[in-house]
Amino acid sequence: MPILPYLIYHVSHERNVFRNSASRPTKGRGACAAQSRNLLQVLERELSGGKAFLLGPQLTLADFYMLPIIHAFGFTPEAQAMYPKFPSICTWRERMEALPTPKRFRAAQPPRGPIEHARNGLPPTAQNTEALLARADEVIE
Repeated sequence: MPILPYLIYHVSHERNVFRNSASRPTKGRGACAAQSRNLLQVLERELSGGKAFLLGPQLTLADFYMLPIIHAFGFTPEAQAMYPKFPSICTWRERMEALPTPKRFRAAQPPRGPIEHARNGLPPTAQNTEALLARADEVIE
């Protein structure tokens, strides 16, 4: 699906990682938001009519694939303006976030804040990487 990179990178990543950076280009953001809206319209249509999950009544990998995309996009001003227009997506997201695995995963995440190494263009230190890997091991257990 070619519009996913727009949703993931150009809007979510740019807004969430580089949200305070005046040096990031804004060219193409409007088109990316429009593409994101198109994807949300497709998802809304698929979920309308009382479908519990993206492909029907059963939870599938497609739901777990879309959840982090929809979650990350939700932090952007574009999504905050769009999501109220997509009630089926909001209901689906709440249903997905209430499942045990996403709840455990979210609970294990550190508080949301700036991603310093990304905003400064520097790679994470080995120490940060070790801490992240240790945290991932805790979540898996």
